Amino acid sequence: MRKFIKSYIEKVIYMLLAIAFIVSNLISYQINKKAQSDLAKNTLSFLLYQDIDDDFIEDMNENNDQLKIVSVDKDEKKINDHHKAEKDIYITDSDTSLYSESTNFKSFFTLGKSYRIKNDDTLIIVSGYIPMINWVLFLIFLLLTITSKLVLDRITNDKLDYYIKGLYYSSLKEIKDNIDYEELFPVLASYEKKLNESSEEVDSLKARLSEITSITANMKEGFILFDGEGSIELLNNSAKRFLDINHEANISNLIESREYSLALREASILKRSKKIDLNINGYDLRIFIDPLSTSSKKAYAMIIIDNTEERKAEKMRREFSANVTHELKSPLTSINGYAELIATGIAKEDDVNRFAEIICEEGNRLLEIIDDILKISSLDEKNFEKDFVDVDIYEVVRFTIEKYKRIASKKSINVTNNIKSYRIKTSKSLFYDLVSNIYENAIKYNKTHGSIDVDFDLRDNNYYLIISDTGIGISKADSERIFERFYVVDKSRKRNQKSTGLGLSIVKHIANYLGYSIKVESKLNEGTRFIIEIPLELDR
Repeated sequence: MRKFIKSYIEKVIYMLLAIAFIVSNLISYQINKKAQSDLAKNTLSFLLYQDIDDDFIEDMNENNDQLKIVSVDKDEKKINDHHKAEKDIYITDSDTSLYSESTNFKSFFTLGKSYRIKNDDTLIIVSGYIPMINWVLFLIFLLLTITSKLVLDRITNDKLDYYIKGLYYSSLKEIKDNIDYEELFPVLASYEKKLNESSEEVDSLKARLSEITSITANMKEGFILFDGEGSIELLNNSAKRFLDINHEANISNLIESREYSLALREASILKRSKKIDLNINGYDLRIFIDPLSTSSKKAYAMIIIDNTEERKAEKMRREFSANVTHELKSPLTSINGYAELIATGIAKEDDVNRFAEIICEEGNRLLEIIDDILKISSLDEKNFEKDFVDVDIYEVVRFTIEKYKRIASKKSINVTNNIKSYRIKTSKSLFYDLVSNIYENAIKYNKTHGSIDVDFDLRDNNYYLIISDTGIGISKADSERIFERFYVVDKSRKRNQKSTGLGLSIVKHIANYLGYSIKVESKLNEGTRFIIEIPLELDR
């Protein structure tokens, strides 16, 4: 609004100056022309009755630039010309009246008029010139005005406001100090009050804008405010990061996407908010475009929400639901199948015991899956009570190795335990689950006649529990997903190994809950190394 008023006032001032200058010059020209014409006619009338001889002609032509006298015959052919340098300067018409008038240019800066009268055999010509310098000065004035405007536009609004504000107050103070009329004091006081109120309002708006800028700068969501032309007026850090843009961007070319262009056009035409979901620079973004318009101004606001984690979680939930359905359905199918064979009498007497064992195994597996799911759910919601007690790491590792000794022996796996007694404060049940799940995986995915080493390291105020195996290893692509629920690296072995795919997911959840971190080092077909980092400064 301020720019519009300023531009409008400038145009009006320039127009008034131009009109005033043109009108004043036209009036001046007409006055000068009339005065010149009257003077010329009076001069010609005087000379008409003079006795003109050759000496008079020569004297007048030499000493007066405004007068030229030539002797002519009846056909107005020159008999003698004492001022030949000027003989072609006049352009006369064919008027045969007593007086005649013609236009001529003496130079670029003057516009001339010539007046002639014929007296028998003598032609008398009087010339006059009206200066054109005013028009040249006007052109120079216009050029200087345009140049000064370009220079003044480079002065910032803050400086301009400063000088104008200073002028208001200094002028007002000077007037109040020197005024002799007490009746004007109320008027000046009212004016001063309005100035103060305006100044306070401007300061309030600046403070509010600064506060808004500060708030939006720290927002997790991206925020952009555009003016009516689509230029950026406000851009916070999140929006810069999401879209990789700066203040030079425009709303029309902000995002190179047909969907975005259509949404922007729809929001602009229908004057209502529009929502779109786009993947930009690796972010899953939900963008809201809101047109903000009043009777005098139009603008746009854009809010950008990062849905990357939400999308990832949603994908994991879908996969989890599909996997849970499959994992629960498989043992139930086996149980129902074998139970039906026994119930209908189709199973032979010798097979009944074997079928009953399978039903029992599948039932236990089903209970394992349900128990693991409930355990993960409790860890997600942090429903475990933090019953931290002193736990000896050596005892936990020794008990785990003993528990899985029979399974390790079946694959002829050599187990080495280098752990020494060391006590930490932690949850005994959760720490046992953490160690046993990693150790069980080291057996399941190890090679026959392979080996497992359990070691430790104490440094940097951390205890590192290290479990290494010589198993099938994990590829780089798979190593990024091994902690996902129901994810199994070697799916062909899943059924044979009776794996639920929840073991490492439980490990990750427990580690996060206890404040530990886990690092995995693995090479395909060579083996895997799990490193559990336990901070010793944790005061449990």
